[in-house]
Amino acid sequence: MSSNPTQTVRWGILGCGDVTEVKSGPALQKVARSNLVSVMRRDAEKAADYASRHKVPHWTNDADALISDPDLTALYIATPPDTHADYAIRALQAGKNVLLEKPMALNGRECDAIEAAVRETDGKLCVAYYRRALPRFEKLRQIITDGSIGSLRLIEVRHFMCSDDRPDQIWKIDPTVGGGGCFVDMQSHTLDWLTYVFGMPVAVKGLKKRQGNQYQAEDLVSYLMDFGGFPTVGMCAYATAERQESVTIHGDKGSASMSFFKPTAVALTVDGVEQQIEISDPPHVHQPFIERVVAHFLDDAPNPCSAQDGRRSADLVEEIFKGL
Repeated sequence: MSSNPTQTVRWGILGCGDVTEVKSGPALQKVARSNLVSVMRRDAEKAADYASRHKVPHWTNDADALISDPDLTALYIATPPDTHADYAIRALQAGKNVLLEKPMALNGRECDAIEAAVRETDGKLCVAYYRRALPRFEKLRQIITDGSIGSLRLIEVRHFMCSDDRPDQIWKIDPTVGGGGCFVDMQSHTLDWLTYVFGMPVAVKGLKKRQGNQYQAEDLVSYLMDFGGFPTVGMCAYATAERQESVTIHGDKGSASMSFFKPTAVALTVDGVEQQIEISDPPHVHQPFIERVVAHFLDDAPNPCSAQDGRRSADLVEEIFKGL
């Protein structure tokens, strides 16, 4: 389908919380053919304040009102994960296209229900794994695919945090709301990017523990994934005395490494010579991904992260959490 510049995605945000303040909300306003029309939050005062500060014409504290609003063509669902399936299905049934925050849902059963709703309504749904479109992540993918570091031998994922580094939002360490703890909230991005670049692994084993016993969610996760020609080893510990985070791809000619959660350079080492490749993240990190979402909604461009793709990280979390 050819591009129609007269079309516009008319967005509503369901859950205009912290993630929408800088990362995503302004991007919905800045992307071409994209217009943020209305926002919803259960706290009416906070919803009105958000609309005022971001110059959004309408606000509500009623989710049903936003979902059924005939003036909207798409909803960005940015509520906690335990509501994702319900809201996504209802939005699709109301004729809205959907951008759904990650993780896609709490479990595979809920992911199945979302996928079924996409098929039954013939609606469009994208899962907000926005790192797929960030320039420095695309550079890392290019380094892998163009042979700069040779044949892959090992991918190493390291994520260490201190016990007092807990997120401000308590639900992020409540498994009944978020599906797990910091691992699910943050490392689902890493798992998604790995499947985006390499497809699903042929085998997965994992281990999870509660070492600090400060909250109900796991605070240690270790895993091994076999991508056929090479493994990925994950070491994620959230009750340690140190802070570090990186993903390193090792090849037979060199390596490439960067942080997935801080805007760092890509460290490329080939034949013992290291260079730092500086690529800045945009001010609103969702913006390159939302550009692809809008093109998918309006032009039938490829889906930047379909429901089938988005559930991969959820499926991997379930496998990892099964344990040894």
